[in-house]
Amino acid sequence: MAKIKTKTGLLICLCAVCLGACGKSNDVPEEYEEEETQRKEENEESESHGKQENFFERYRKKIEEAGRDEEQEENGVGGDSDNIEEYKEAYLAYLKEFENAGTYTYSLIYVDEDDIPELVIDSGYEAGGCIVLTFHDGVLDEWQSSRLNFTYIEGGNLLCNSDGNMGYYYDSVYTIRDGKWCYVDGGTWGDGPDGPQFDKNDEFIFVYHWGEGEEEVSEEEYQNRLNEVYPLDQRKYPERYYILKDIRSVLETGEVSSADHRYELIVEDVTWKEAESLCREKGGYLATVTAWEEMERIQEQIVSEDKSQVTFFVGANNGRDSGSFGYRWIEPESGETYEMLNLYNALFVFWLEGEPSYTGLTEDGVEVDEDYVVLFYRKSDDRCYLNDVPNDILSAASFYSGRVGYICEYEE
Repeated sequence: MAKIKTKTGLLICLCAVCLGACGKSNDVPEEYEEEETQRKEENEESESHGKQENFFERYRKKIEEAGRDEEQEENGVGGDSDNIEEYKEAYLAYLKEFENAGTYTYSLIYVDEDDIPELVIDSGYEAGGCIVLTFHDGVLDEWQSSRLNFTYIEGGNLLCNSDGNMGYYYDSVYTIRDGKWCYVDGGTWGDGPDGPQFDKNDEFIFVYHWGEGEEEVSEEEYQNRLNEVYPLDQRKYPERYYILKDIRSVLETGEVSSADHRYELIVEDVTWKEAESLCREKGGYLATVTAWEEMERIQEQIVSEDKSQVTFFVGANNGRDSGSFGYRWIEPESGETYEMLNLYNALFVFWLEGEPSYTGLTEDGVEVDEDYVVLFYRKSDDRCYLNDVPNDILSAASFYSGRVGYICEYEE
């Protein structure tokens, strides 16, 4: 997940591709800023979204391969002993009974070597941690992390929970054995029994222990032992996360829920509110982007229609006026709203680095709220980003005339 950094100046950064705002608004509630900062810091190490090999395509390929195995098995040619439908039904049944499932994000990973993925259920907050489900021979087993951070070695049948705080940290390694999660080895490190200690350079002096016997070891020995059971150079993070409706759709169909939706890219100098009304008149709604796959389809269309210089309004805004501060996607057809910060892994990572800024200055130096969201394509990165802007972009930057637009989404 790309780290989102906070900028300090109050200035609209008007560049060639998008109206961008830098700086925090004085109207942002303090508790919201603290929550957002904590989310960003917790996800600093994970930079895999959109940068690694497309997991979604590999997942679909595995479903297709498993389907061929089943067909061969029916014809007496052999096949995979694990029924591809069983694990999907097991995961879907688990999600159906999972309390507050809509507030979590989800990912599919391959820890061991079989064709059945493990399901990651991420709470989004440290105390809640993550649950990772595995399914083998008709048996579903769950592993609960301590706090949020974990990595895994794809196909290597190893997962490591590395986290901690307040002077106590740990690395706990697990594997899947006979369909069950099993502890392999691990260690702890942090402050000694006398509390925090410092060397002559004011650096922390940590004490390291390894194994169930808590043998005290040096930092170098600790790292060597950890690397022996868990090769650190092979570790990775889940590549893409989904909100509940999309992980259900992926498990049921192999596609995200918007896979059959159509998009219309309109170039017109309108406000966000005007764009929302126009999309409704057309029988659609301002595009609600809830998955990387949907973002990629829109990106392909922007490039193919040669509209990469246009800044498009999409169906997200800040709930400042309604008393629910924070950006959320609005999906009028279903009546659903998706809070970007609460569903950080799947939604908030679309933002341009340093955004949202919530407020900024017009070209005339007037401070304005930025409560509406645009999507634009950046050629240098070959990907699309989100940014927050005023309801009327041209009122803040008149030279955007002719390069404002909006995206209508149709469920067809």
